[in-house]
Amino acid sequence: MSVIQRAIRSVELDRAYASLPRLNCQRKCQAACGPIVFSGEERERIERRMGTAWRALSLQCPMLTPSGACAIYDIRPMICRVWGLTKSMACPFGCVPERWLTDTEAHALLAKAEEW
Repeated sequence: MSVIQRAIRSVELDRAYASLPRLNCQRKCQAACGPIVFSGEERERIERRMGTAWRALSLQCPMLTPSGACAIYDIRPMICRVWGLTKSMACPFGCVPERWLTDTEAHALLAKAEEW
């Protein structure tokens, strides 16, 4: 893939992230952070940041710090971003988005992120 294609893919992904409804996250849901599967630009961003390949060797997300914070919060994958934005994945701590995504919208965003 060319540098230009990678840049376009990155911009499109950022636009998709920016289109998501806002959520006043209380940052209490680390227990829900488990191993996830994703590829493309999201994986490449994380691997560039961490300097290593993504490896999920346990049932806990390897990107959680010892204090339970997300080490890659600003570049977290789409699946992490839609958590709490659909009623089927509602936050167990009461965080409510400015508007709920439908399951169809969430699935479309996840499929699109997989393409990038």
